[in-house]
Amino acid sequence: MIMKQTIEKIKISEINEVIKQMGVNQNTIINLTIETVEDDFLTLFNQIGQEAQSNGLTEKILEELLADES
Repeated sequence: MIMKQTIEKIKISEINEVIKQMGVNQNTIINLTIETVEDDFLTLFNQIGQEAQSNGLTEKILEELLADES
């Protein structure tokens, strides 16, 4: 049986999990094409914000960093 499925905008680190979710046997031979995707600015800023939060940045800390001290 030939199956063709396109999955868009996943991280390299998620490939194994996505393949498992598809129910493909781990011994199945597949073709894999990788095409990098350039995110728009809003997506990029959201990713940066999520990373900053996971590293401990809070709204209060951000406000302190952005405070005008003049």
